[in-house]
Amino acid sequence: MPFSRIFSSFTLISLICVGGLFQASPVSADGPEAGQWQAGVSRIVITPRENMWMSGYGARSEPADGKIHNLYARVACLKPDHESPAFLFVSLDLVGVPVKMAETLSADFAKSYGIPRENIMFACSHTHCGPALDHDLSWMLAMDKKDWQQVHEYQKWLNDRIRSAVKTAVADLKPAVLHYGTGTCGFANNRRPPIGEGPIDHSVPVLRISNLKGTIRGLIFGYACHNTTLGIQQWCGDYAGFAQLNLEDTYPDAVAMFFTGCGADQNPLPRRTMELCEKYGRLLSVSVQEVVKNEMTPLAPAMSATFKTIPLEFATAPTREQIEDKLNNGDRYDQNWAKNQLQDLEDDRRIEMIYPFPVQSWRLGDQLTWIALGGEVVVDYSLRLKKQLGEKTTWVTGYANDVMCYIPSERVLKEGGYEGATSMRYYQKPSVWKAGLEDKIIDQVMTQVESLQSR
Repeated sequence: MPFSRIFSSFTLISLICVGGLFQASPVSADGPEAGQWQAGVSRIVITPRENMWMSGYGARSEPADGKIHNLYARVACLKPDHESPAFLFVSLDLVGVPVKMAETLSADFAKSYGIPRENIMFACSHTHCGPALDHDLSWMLAMDKKDWQQVHEYQKWLNDRIRSAVKTAVADLKPAVLHYGTGTCGFANNRRPPIGEGPIDHSVPVLRISNLKGTIRGLIFGYACHNTTLGIQQWCGDYAGFAQLNLEDTYPDAVAMFFTGCGADQNPLPRRTMELCEKYGRLLSVSVQEVVKNEMTPLAPAMSATFKTIPLEFATAPTREQIEDKLNNGDRYDQNWAKNQLQDLEDDRRIEMIYPFPVQSWRLGDQLTWIALGGEVVVDYSLRLKKQLGEKTTWVTGYANDVMCYIPSERVLKEGGYEGATSMRYYQKPSVWKAGLEDKIIDQVMTQVESLQSR
């Protein structure tokens, strides 16, 4: 995108006009009308209350020592009408989504609000300046028992904070109007060698949630790029954090919620300075504003969902001899990996060679398909799904519901490298994935989408 367009000015008058472009019928005194969207939003601080170990980079040697800005859990609660069950979108300024957290909270929300699992999507920014979580990735860190206890305590507190944010969003339900559109932003680069020459996805999907007077109350937006601009020892949401805060400053009545697209093989380049991080946040924020100020497509008050875990296979089970060799001769990462593999064997369990991979699909209105895939998903998935389902009406979220490891395409799996092979030890997985995972995932998505379209 040309910089002249990216940095185009936005006057107060134009923003007011945008807010009034689309109007809906007024609300009756008795509450929302049948067949009318309702929406509630909230945000809550999830910055650790004390310094603790950070996640994202295994080479860190000490806990965090400060804060650039707060980390947040942000929630949108959507209901297509007053009779339908609600849908929850939970956006987290975290490195991942621990599957135990997602399962526990989903069960709580089903019990408390009658919201089924398929109606709940957990997304994260994958910031590398957030806290260590109670999941497998944290084993790459040089933590002792005391540090792990701090992680467990933070995880419990985090779960409670998310519960509070959801409770607030559900209580905030009000008549709403929803629109969607897509913009572009250009700072992501494919990081696999040769750097900058591989496939990219510069799209910026945007969902605008407004009240019946046109005031923007919520913005959900995504981008396919690692949040790795920074490598500092301070809490920060990276470029996504700055983008969300910038949008909330621009639209003071709104909560801005980010999701990571299929950006597992994408980096913000150049990087490693605060100036660049803030700049990328502004660029993404302005890209969202470009979408919002132009005509967006209205969404009819209808929504459906489906969720399923499918079995993905690892390629080769390590032998005890191979594991013990890593334990005795490997580096710290190999040794931690070996300890976890041996623990399974010593507990009289076989090393699990199948992983339940989450695939989720949402249908909004009669045209927008929103797909959520677990793990660190490479860009090939979004490009393929958009080609098959429609570029302008298909969103693909990665890092959703369970971030268990990298999810390479068949191309990346064959090429190997970090995303295709060597990253698996940091996530404590027994081996690389078995060939064929891409088609299995895509086939499940297509089955889900066909099911939703037929309803």
